[in-house]
Amino acid sequence: MKQDNTDTHTLKMFRETTMELDRLYSAFARSCGLSDPEFWSLLLIYEGYETQSQISEQLSLSRQTLNSAFKQLIKKGFVRLIPYEHNQRTKQAVLTESGEKYVEEHILTLHQMEEQAWRQMTSEERRMLVESSRKFTNLLKNIRDNEKNKDN
Repeated sequence: MKQDNTDTHTLKMFRETTMELDRLYSAFARSCGLSDPEFWSLLLIYEGYETQSQISEQLSLSRQTLNSAFKQLIKKGFVRLIPYEHNQRTKQAVLTESGEKYVEEHILTLHQMEEQAWRQMTSEERRMLVESSRKFTNLLKNIRDNEKNKDN
């Protein structure tokens, strides 16, 4: 499917922008001494996600990748896995005291920077960014799902 140069250039710019944002988040994780999965896992646990399964789904990571990240977080003393009383096979991820302190000292800095950047945008820019991103994501999902259905 050939598109005119303007559309292709705009889509290319969008991709470059999203990749630049991803690189910025990755650099922040590295500056905290963490891999991307470790960084986001700590943040999600701090925000109330309880299981590796929930975190895996939220981050769109394989269980194997997330399990490796959790092994590192446990080794660093930031996370404990506690079996649920009603289901011993499922474990709740809990920040240790040092894990909570680490998140508050390092990772929440990102929240503060995001908030500062967010406040520098007008309410209309913020609304448009969220709505446009959500619309693009949903359109892409629909196209992907339609392609999958064609193959089946």
